[in-house]
Amino acid sequence: MSHNFKPGDLALIVGTRKYPGNIGKTCELVELLKPSQISAWLDPEDGRPVSNASGFECWLVIGDGLISGIQNTRGACLALPSHLMPLRRDFSPVQQKAKEAV
Repeated sequence: MSHNFKPGDLALIVGTRKYPGNIGKTCELVELLKPSQISAWLDPEDGRPVSNASGFECWLVIGDGLISGIQNTRGACLALPSHLMPLRRDFSPVQQKAKEAV
């Protein structure tokens, strides 16, 4: 399923291959990386890019409390597109209550 994600979109992590602690966390999509591709994004803590060694096309995502196998990187991980559910920025509690009433 394609969600037509783009950098800057918000998403909910709904699946994982290795780190179940990330499920249910929100994230911001930074960059879609092909296998072996190196990111243009640089880790703010050490200034290093991220390399996609997963063997799959993945989104580099950032968010509070995200864990990953990316060496010395906190708050960032790689996520398969199928493990992400889009969160639209225009969704508010008022709209949610209106949808529940329908």
